[in-house]
Amino acid sequence: MLPTDDALLAALTTLVSRAGRAILDVSRDALAVREKADHSPVTAADSAAQEVIAEGLARLLPGVPVVSEESDDNAGRGFGAATFVLVDPLDGTREFVKGIDEYTVNVAIVEAGRPTAGLVFLPARGALYR
Repeated sequence: MLPTDDALLAALTTLVSRAGRAILDVSRDALAVREKADHSPVTAADSAAQEVIAEGLARLLPGVPVVSEESDDNAGRGFGAATFVLVDPLDGTREFVKGIDEYTVNVAIVEAGRPTAGLVFLPARGALYR
């Protein structure tokens, strides 16, 4: 089990804030909306947030697997009682593309099949829930 202490929550808060900034920094002209296999949209903003989060988690929680909507790493893998991090770097891409501010950056630590920490950040509103 990971010690989910104040220092880890602070570091994860900084990480989701940086991912949110990466989303906001993507020019509306550079979105380059593509369609994933499930017909949902994905943009350069999704990729930018994914990159920030992946790099940050590798530093903060080395060796802990990450399951992310924007990565095939660990896709379909069962974790049982193992600890992993669940990520959606830009949840609400359709809203983001339409210019609606109801999208989030989501990160959760899951241990033994149960979430032990979770952060939901709304970059356009500057609101964080953890």
